[in-house]
Amino acid sequence: MYTRQAPCAAETGTGPTARPGSVDPEEHGAVRDSFAELAAIAAESDPAESDPAESDPAESDLPGGDLSGRDLLGSDLPEGDVAGDGLGGPGAGSDLVRQDGHALDTGDAAEPTLAPLLLHSLSDLREIWVPLIEASGARSVAEIGSESGVTTALLVKLLRGGGGGRLVVVDPDPGVAPVSGGGLDVQVIRGYSPQALDGHAPTDAYLIDGDHNYATVHGELTAIADAVARFSRSYFPLVVLHDVGWPAGRRDQYYNPDRVPADARQPHSWDVGVEIDDPGVVRGGFRGMGAFAWALAEGGPRNGVRTAIEDFVAEHSDLRFFTVAPIFGLGVIVDRRAPWARRIADLLAPWVSNRLLSRLERNRVDLYLHVLRLQDAAAAVARARQREWSRLDDERSRLAALELEHLHRIGQLEHELAELRRREAEDAERAVHGHRTAADVDEPRLMQVARIAGLALRSRLSPTGQERLARVQTRIADTGTGRTALPALRRRPSASSRGGPNGPDVPPRG
Repeated sequence: MYTRQAPCAAETGTGPTARPGSVDPEEHGAVRDSFAELAAIAAESDPAESDPAESDPAESDLPGGDLSGRDLLGSDLPEGDVAGDGLGGPGAGSDLVRQDGHALDTGDAAEPTLAPLLLHSLSDLREIWVPLIEASGARSVAEIGSESGVTTALLVKLLRGGGGGRLVVVDPDPGVAPVSGGGLDVQVIRGYSPQALDGHAPTDAYLIDGDHNYATVHGELTAIADAVARFSRSYFPLVVLHDVGWPAGRRDQYYNPDRVPADARQPHSWDVGVEIDDPGVVRGGFRGMGAFAWALAEGGPRNGVRTAIEDFVAEHSDLRFFTVAPIFGLGVIVDRRAPWARRIADLLAPWVSNRLLSRLERNRVDLYLHVLRLQDAAAAVARARQREWSRLDDERSRLAALELEHLHRIGQLEHELAELRRREAEDAERAVHGHRTAADVDEPRLMQVARIAGLALRSRLSPTGQERLARVQTRIADTGTGRTALPALRRRPSASSRGGPNGPDVPPRG
């Protein structure tokens, strides 16, 4: 079964193999021993050179030494193969160009990539797997999972450059669907593997980059083995697999869990992420953002791409499995009986168990996960800021509505006050013409007007002004009630009442 791989980086994440187990204590931050297992096994000729801290008992049948073709695959290779023959010989794939007696490294000027942040595609590992297919002499290749179509285009170029051949593309929605021609026969199978492989003749080589879970990968390898047996092939094809490292090496990833039988699925979630040193799941980390789901736990039986490959290889004694660290991890299955086995081993020797590549991959993963954490932190700050802005907007809207309500009420009170003054004037005019005095008639109304005016005044005063008004009213109330509340005004005595202009009892001058 295959569902197209989701985009990475801003799209998704990275990594080396996350096989639970030992970590080299002398290599702080080094990737787990999944990528160092081949070089760590001691040479058969000198057991004293063995480093038990780096060896993997599960791979103890793989000799180590200088990682020549014979060391990688054992001594029972077919006769007639010479290490370094053909495309695997010295200088094959070299980036060195001679000019004026000096070697110029053309690899220093790296070609630009379309990846926005992260290398994540099988096509990014073409310097490793293209020479392997060339060295195997494959004239027919099956690609399971075409992703964007870049790898498909590389295969078309490879086969046509070698004189033609057969290309099988298995994908429900291939990124590129090439047409036959130029000596190349193209067959596009729009479906999900492993079911899509049923009934088809085996090819000389396979590139597998489909659904990254145990059930799918083990089913794909089993389908290839069934085709090899049904068509009586004498050895297993060369198989190149992607995503044998962290995070999918020891943890199932599901693009469509319903396509995996219920008894073969791990407990999983669409809403979690993973960290390289955490066997569980986290809120954040490398996650699918709705594109895929993760198994809730790393490791254990029937869990992950690498586990599926190891279980399958363990069932076939002539098969060997090798890993290369970078860009999610590359896996290669080689049949020791194949005539090209030693050439493949020679090409793999510089790549497998390369401690420098392992450190670079671990560093790449750590940096990318750190970028994800920074992005998550920035997003959290932005969300908090947005929430605060929304709260302030709501508060401003509330205060504006309250101010409008107050202004409306003030307008009502002013209108009522004007109406009362008009009535007061009318009553006063009537009082002048023989009715009761306006004060006697409208005293209750005047008191009401005074209260309304007081309310209007309070609504316009600041809290400090309201306190001062209250103090004045208190002093007025303390002096008395009713019309005697205010003190009577005293007139200054006239000069005559004081005994003349010169004062009392002072006789006038002259």
